Amino acid sequence: MRYSIFFAIVLVLVSGFIAYFGDLLGRKMGKKRLMLFGMRPRYTAIMMTTITGMVIAGLTLVTLISINPEFKRIFNEGAEILSRNKILSAQNAHLEKRNVDLVSRSQELENEVAKQQLEMNKAKQAMDLAVKARDAAQKNILQLKLDIAQRLNELAKLKLKNDAAGKEIKLATGQLKEVRRKLVEEQSKLRIAQLSLDTARGKLAVASANLNITEDKLAEAEKTLKEQEVALKRKDQDIKDQTAYLNEIIKKADEAQKQYDEARQLFIKHTYELRSSELILRQGEELVRGTISASSSAFGVKADLKALLDAASEKAELLGAKKGSNKRAVALIYKQLIDNDRMITSEDESNCIEMATETILGSFSEAMVQVVCAGNTIAGEQAPVEFRLYRNSQVFRSGRLIASARLDGEMSEGRILLAVIDFLRKDVSEAALRAGIIPVANPDPRASMGKDPATQVDSLMAVVVQIKNENARVKLEAYASEEVFAAGPLNMDNMRFKVTKLE
Repeated sequence: MRYSIFFAIVLVLVSGFIAYFGDLLGRKMGKKRLMLFGMRPRYTAIMMTTITGMVIAGLTLVTLISINPEFKRIFNEGAEILSRNKILSAQNAHLEKRNVDLVSRSQELENEVAKQQLEMNKAKQAMDLAVKARDAAQKNILQLKLDIAQRLNELAKLKLKNDAAGKEIKLATGQLKEVRRKLVEEQSKLRIAQLSLDTARGKLAVASANLNITEDKLAEAEKTLKEQEVALKRKDQDIKDQTAYLNEIIKKADEAQKQYDEARQLFIKHTYELRSSELILRQGEELVRGTISASSSAFGVKADLKALLDAASEKAELLGAKKGSNKRAVALIYKQLIDNDRMITSEDESNCIEMATETILGSFSEAMVQVVCAGNTIAGEQAPVEFRLYRNSQVFRSGRLIASARLDGEMSEGRILLAVIDFLRKDVSEAALRAGIIPVANPDPRASMGKDPATQVDSLMAVVVQIKNENARVKLEAYASEEVFAAGPLNMDNMRFKVTKLE
């Protein structure tokens, strides 16, 4: 705006100067009656005035361009600046619209956060209600158990009554059969008596009387039987009603127990996650293991033990343990059982290594040493560890049968894989433990899979494919492919499998 006003002022001043100077020049040339290019003095004056105005305007424009960079930029880039101004105006409108959208989205997110907070509060209230419902369900379960016990007692009594009624029915049925048998006999006698009617009228009268008595007894027995059948049906219906009621109570009790178990499992899961998130190492968890020959010098044994401590320190530090004054993330302690009820414990690292060295040199030809966590450790603490010493004796010769099992090759590959894994986890593992292999004390199963788990998985799948190709009942045998020692571990690297089709 400032440059536009300046330009207007300069333009007005220059225009006035041009008008004045042109008029002055025209009058002077008119008075002198000069002629140019053969034109009359009048037209010569007009032409010189016009040329002078044009020159002055051009000089003014050049002067403004020279002394004012902004004017020069407007003169050179005016159209481009106007076009760019339109684009920037459109972008500004778009950005303002986007800003409005972002403000709206921000408000929506704030509403969503408030909604989530409300839902979280509702979830907490629901959890409190679930705890109260669990307590109420426990009370209901106790009451239901008492009711069930009472109903079962009543059911037992009803069963006893039912058995007694059944015995009475059987007895009445036997009596009815006996009466019917007698009736048949009497009817036979009646037919015989009818043949000799003239000579046996007295016998006929007696037989008729006996028949009437027998029929009365039969009618009375049938009436009693019908009453007993009605009573039995009523008792059966009562038993069915009681059974349905008991089943409904048991169903409700099972549902309440299921809800309680789900809430309890959820609570245990959260508690375990909370506790497990704090621990980096658990007591008894193995960090590293290695073998040390007793034929080495005491210096060599000590060096090997320190190397195992360094490896355990590196692993513990990776898990989150902190280095201590001994420049390691583990602190060594040593426990040794003197007799059945006395054990000495030392926390001096040099003394611990010295005692372990003496034990290895004095008791083993070759020792397997485990570095095991001696107590639960959380992040930022130094992990206490101890040595566990074992004799690294041979447990399987090369080619020895470890375990065997019978599998069905007609199953799917997935089921065969599960069966082979179960065979390895149970039969092979139990045989290895019985033979003397020292298991890996680590919650991570990959710790016993060696340095190349992918190759072991491929070997395992090759066994599964071989069993599937037989498509019949097979015998799976696991053999040691090399000498296996107590230090182990026993895995697909030192085992081979034999699959034999069964007839």
